[in-house]
Amino acid sequence: MRKFIPLVAVLALALAGCSPKKIPGTDLDDTSDTRAVIDVLQKYRQAVEAKNTQALQQLADESFRDDGGSSAPEDDLDFATLPAKVAQRLAKISELKLDVTVRRIEFDDDAKMARVTYSYQLSFKMPEYSSRTQSENDIKQMLLKRVGDQEWKITSGI
Repeated sequence: MRKFIPLVAVLALALAGCSPKKIPGTDLDDTSDTRAVIDVLQKYRQAVEAKNTQALQQLADESFRDDGGSSAPEDDLDFATLPAKVAQRLAKISELKLDVTVRRIEFDDDAKMARVTYSYQLSFKMPEYSSRTQSENDIKQMLLKRVGDQEWKITSGI
């Protein structure tokens, strides 16, 4: 029996070495696709904070559609209306700060899509309505589409 203990230990170490490497501080596999998707979300956060609607449109795919989480058509966005509608919304906001934490990324290699589950914390002021800082936090999903070899574009979920 003692002869098998070293063999079991070697097998356990070998199997542990086969598990995917994780991005530090997360449960996300450290792959080029995972890093590319996280980069899109980082650029999204930066564009929102800078109120840069052109940068948001550059992150979006031409197939982009978003219903704003409601059945009301007034808040729907598509690729063409994204800059104007988002600029109109952001014009009412000041001191915007957005934190985004990616929780999970599910890849569909056949469809060349990724579903990102993320939590966000948003703080902002709306001087027209109140001098107090407002905050919002929630969990959302964003869909991305692979374009080319490593580029990912947002198709919904902003």
